[in-house]
Order: sequence, then structure tokens, then C-alpha cells
Amino acid sequence: MQLERMDVTTEFFSDASIEDVTISAAMSAVPVPSRSAPSSPGDVASPDAARGRQRFLAHGEQICRDIEACFDSDVATRRFRDLPKGTDVLDAYFAAPTGRRPSPNLLLDEVWYVEDNPDVRAAIEAGDLHSGFVHFVAFGLHEGRAPNPSLAAGLGEARPELLAAEADFDADAYLAAFPAVRRFLASFPVIDPYTYYRVYGQRLGQVPASQAPERGEPSDRALAAPRRDEEDRFATMLRNTFDAAYYGATYLTAGTRPVDALQHYVDIGARNGNNPNSDFDEAWYRTFYADVNAAFKAGTILSGYHHYLMSGRAEQRRPKHDLTYALETRMPGVTEPHLLHRAESIARRIEPMPHRAERGEPRVWFCLPTLNPDISFGGYKAVFELIKATARTGRKIGIFVTDDATVGTDYFAYRERDRELVAAVVDAAYVNRVAGSSIGVTPDDVFVVYSVWDAYVVQPLLRRTRAKRFLLLAQEYEPIFYECSSSRVLTEEAYCFDHVPLYNSAMLAKYFRSHGIGPFDDSAPERRSGAARDGRDYFVFDHVPTRLASKPVQERGTRTLALYARPEMHAARNLFELAYLALRRLCAEGVFDDSWRFVGLGSLRPDHVLPLGPRHHLEMVQKMPLDAYEQFMSSIDIGVSLMLAPHPSVVPFEFAATGAVVVTNTYENRSKRDLQAICRNITPCRPSLAGVEAALRTAVTLADDHETRARQRLVLPDRSWAQTFDAPLLDRVFASLTGDEPQRMAAE
Repeated sequence: MQLERMDVTTEFFSDASIEDVTISAAMSAVPVPSRSAPSSPGDVASPDAARGRQRFLAHGEQICRDIEACFDSDVATRRFRDLPKGTDVLDAYFAAPTGRRPSPNLLLDEVWYVEDNPDVRAAIEAGDLHSGFVHFVAFGLHEGRAPNPSLAAGLGEARPELLAAEADFDADAYLAAFPAVRRFLASFPVIDPYTYYRVYGQRLGQVPASQAPERGEPSDRALAAPRRDEEDRFATMLRNTFDAAYYGATYLTAGTRPVDALQHYVDIGARNGNNPNSDFDEAWYRTFYADVNAAFKAGTILSGYHHYLMSGRAEQRRPKHDLTYALETRMPGVTEPHLLHRAESIARRIEPMPHRAERGEPRVWFCLPTLNPDISFGGYKAVFELIKATARTGRKIGIFVTDDATVGTDYFAYRERDRELVAAVVDAAYVNRVAGSSIGVTPDDVFVVYSVWDAYVVQPLLRRTRAKRFLLLAQEYEPIFYECSSSRVLTEEAYCFDHVPLYNSAMLAKYFRSHGIGPFDDSAPERRSGAARDGRDYFVFDHVPTRLASKPVQERGTRTLALYARPEMHAARNLFELAYLALRRLCAEGVFDDSWRFVGLGSLRPDHVLPLGPRHHLEMVQKMPLDAYEQFMSSIDIGVSLMLAPHPSVVPFEFAATGAVVVTNTYENRSKRDLQAICRNITPCRPSLAGVEAALRTAVTLADDHETRARQRLVLPDRSWAQTFDAPLLDRVFASLTGDEPQRMAAE
């Protein structure tokens, strides 16, 4: 059977949409990802991922770079299902056990490559090699091994005597002549066009026009042989899979001879979009896979089925519509039943712990989702100070870890620098809800809840105590952490349990009051006795900001903008994207000249740089030594800290205390007037891109007025944490849980 002649590799790797065929365009078709090796185990999502990262890094710097360049994260993510949230797919790939390492590159057939190369298979079985993909990138690519059976079928013998010299090789013309080469180099961008030509191109008949032999010469016949072999292989595969009965009944007439049905398909049907059998949908295959459609329109393949037989099947493409596959290909993860997993997670999160009645001294149980010294800032700073203050009063402490299977206090004691806190934690009773068996409760125990999720956990425990209310360290309205979901509903409902909140800031208390939440819910049975009263039904404290040495506000050659930059998903309320995009726009417009330096504070990643434009960048700083931090803070001209939440955050006021002009956003419980009443150096803005941009423009102008900045500098109250959580306050707070009169505890 005669088939249309074609460049077999163009059929496999073509991309007719590529128009720019310069060397630079070809080599940049697929961006080389930039990954930094994690500096600590916290940069990967699990111990397995950490081991995977170690295996990857063991290959050495050059091979690691080449692997990253050829590693298609999108392909790998589709082939790895149910990756834990936050796991780097490269780490997961190198953590996967033998037999469960799918190819992360569409042009590398892992199963075939390992089976076709016994030395590779032996090395993998011996544990000396991770996968066929790693071998191909590190060695096979440079040795001229085929990455898949389709390309292998087209490879002929090398003809060194016909090889063009590198000095005479026109790379741009070569790329223009062979779209297949562009696709190959895009998938494996670690070799250049001439290397490809030397290792593969000549053997596939892809020779520069200046080196192409005259038709009819022996070399021409030799180079054409692989193409003829490829056509013969396709003809054989077509005959073995063509359903003549189906084809005749669908497109011709019943009773059509099989040979006539096949000939009709080859001559007419394939081009017209007819299906060769009931298991393949030509229209689906062409329209869904844009590269196939482009190759068909360019005439480099006979049909979508031609592509499917020769390479698509090996690439695990689908022959007909499959709803799950179609959705996952375009929107990875969209069909995953994540909410089913979340349901199980929620059930575990609110499940009470077995408990038992005990006799003995009462304890103040601090219910903490985790006891992690690496996050002892922000809200945890306040609860740790409350633990220390409670211990100072002589009360016995209990640590009740509710959402972390990591058992014990050894790591906390090792990492935490506050030795008073370490002593209080180490001396405390310790229970882990996830890993423990039960918790003992005395009738006079009280419970301090850090997260409203634990309102559910403590309800059965409160039934064994005189205190039927728990103390909630309210530092945010927690439902804002969640989208419109079951988690949001459950956290909203948690405020209906009877409790006494200890609010972090009057602004936050104002939000709860205006929305009728917690003690301000007039419909709650416990509120029938009258309106909520400060000092009985709720308490308010002010977070103690970091106090730095005050230095004069003065003009400097380099002007500095400090951004509270939290690009992590759990900190989305800090509106990193708005601030970053606004800075990029204003740098592009020239609002910031070359005298400006931009520093991002608060990132959990090691120090790195983010571009803001051709002349500016944002230095992302993880942390600084205290003396360097004090020096830096005294140099700030503009501070930017956004917060789309009821709690105003502490950072804007710490910036204002340096004499900087501060850009922060308003919220329903803090107006422009409220913020400027605290400090006139604050430039409030709407939480929008236009609002942030406008405030930054104003701030740039105000930053030049050093005299006004110095005069309006925020003076922080001279107050310590010990004064904030003093003994009289704690006596009243804990008495409010039982309704008793406050009793002064004698410190030991």
C-alpha cells in the first residue's frame, strides 16, 4: 500500500505554530526552571520530599541543571496524582519508588527506554540510577540513544563523511527547515542545534540544504531508507488496527470488501476525518490536541490516527473523548475529590480526645494547633507571652497540641531562644491529641484556645470542669482564612460556643461588636442577662510591637521602601500581589528613580530577588540579625504593609515608629480617619490595585519632607508584655471563666 511520503520526525515532533526560527527562539521555547536547593527541611512538604530533593542534588550541579531544564513540571504533575499540598513535583519524582517514576517529558518513553537499554535497566535495578529519564538527560542524549520507539524506528547509520563542519553550519536555516528539530530542542534544551544535527539529525535524514545530495545518488537512497521503514511500520500498524466492517458500515455500504474499505480510508477517509475504528475519534483527537491539528493542516501527517499510532499512544494521549482526562489536561486537579479528603480532615480536626477525670492541682491548658519554634512570631508571639505570664502567677500549665503529630518538646527547647518560655513549656504537662491516648482533667482546669477549631475539641472537656466557658485568644476573625466552604461555616459556628474572648486590639473587638459575634451576639442564651461587658464577658489587649532604637529621620543618598512581603498562600490576606504589581507599574512609569531600593520583609524562603523592571528589583529577605534589622529599619523612607482582615496588623505601626511614610489599607473596622488619628505619617488606601498605586504616588512625594516625617513619627507606648499580661488582669480573665471572684495567685 502506497502512503504519502513525509519527514517522519516532523510527524512526531512538529509544531506548525512556531514562526520564529532563530537560534535564540528555539533555545528559549521552553523556559529553563529556576529552583534553589532548600536550605532547610522546612522548604519541602514532607520527609519523603526531602529525601527526593537529596537524591536529586546528589547528581551534581551540572546534571541537576540539565534535569531541571528537561523536566516538564506540568507533565509530571498530571502523571503524579494526589501530591501533598506544597510538594515540589521534582522532589516527588525523585522520592518515588522504583516502578512508580513516570516520565516527566512527553518525548521520553520511560518504559520503552528502560526495556530497550539493558544497561539502563540493570543500573536502575542495582540502585545506581534513578530512572531512564535521568540516564537519557545525563548520558543517552549525548550518545545518540532514542528517547522513544517512534524516533528509534527512524534512526539510520551515522555517516561521518557527510557531516557538515560546525563552521559551515547555519543553525537558523536548519531550524527553519526542520520544525521537528525545534520541538526536540524545546523538550531537551541542553544541546544546541549543531549537536542535535551531529548526534541525531544526520541519522534521521535532517541534513542542511547545502549538504543534501543530488537525488538518485547512493547517499540519497541511504538517507531515505529510514523514511521508507517508518512508512512500512505505519502501514503494518494500520492494517492491524483498522476495522473494515465498522468503516464500511459507517462511511460506505454494508458488505464493502475489507481491502476496499482500507483503500478508501487511505485515499480519502483519513483526510476527511473518518474514524478507522470505533475506538478512535478523529475529530476529537485533532481538535483537542492543537499540535496534532497543526501538523495535519501542514501536511506532515496523514491524520490524527497516523499521529496516534506512531507517537500519541506512547505519549499516553487519549484516542477518544474522556471527560476526566479532557478536564485534567486543561485544568489539572479540577476533577480531584479534594472536598472528600477535606471532609476526613475536618472530622479529624474537630474529633474530641478521650479524657478522664483526675484529682490534683488545676491547670491552665493552652490548646495550640502546633508547638513550633519556627513560627514564634505574629499571633504565636502573643500566646507564648501569655503562657509565660500565666506561669509567673504560679498557675500550673498544660500544653495541649491539637493538630500536629510531632510529639514532644525537645525540638522546641532546642530552637526557641526565649529560655523563660522554654522553661514554662518543658515544665508543663504535655498532651498531643493526634498521637496521644487521653487527657486527664480536674474539676478546676480551664482551657485557653488559640484557634476556634479547638472550640469543638474542648466542649467534652468543659463538661468535666466548673468552668463551662473557655478563653479564646482572639487575634483574627478566623473564617476569613477560608473561601466560601464548609471550613468557613464551621469556624463561624465555633464562635457560638460559650467563651470569653481576649481580643488583640480594640479595632478587632470593634469588628466583633459591630457584627454581633461571640459575646456580642444578643440572641445567645448566655447574653439574656444583658449586654456584654468589658472585663467580664470579654477583654482587650494591645499587641506589644518590637521597640527599636529611635534614630533621626534624615536624607540619604539611597532611599528605601520596605514592603511586608508574604507571598505564601497562607498569608494571602497581606495582599502581596497588589503591592508587587503596583510597584512594578510605578517603576515602569518612572515614579521611582534609580535612587530607590526595595526590600521585602517576612518571606519564609531564603533570600532571593524579584524583578520590578529593568532598573529595579525587590530584595526578599528572610530574616536579619537584630543589629542589622535596627540599622535597616532606621533607613526606611516608605513602609508598605497591607492586611485584608479585621485585625490591623502590627507591622504598619512598627514602620510608622521609624519615621517612615506608611502605606496601609483601610477595612470596614478601620477608616482613613482611624488610621491617621494614630499617626499622620500613615497614608491609608483602598484595598485595590488603583488604591495602592495612588497611595504610593503620594508616599513618594511625602517621603522627601524629612522634617514633617520626624515631627509626626509614631511614638510607641512604653509597655512590655509583662505589663500587658500582668497578674491582676490574668486573675480577672481566669475568674471570668468560672464566674468566681478574682483570686490573686502567689507566684512560686
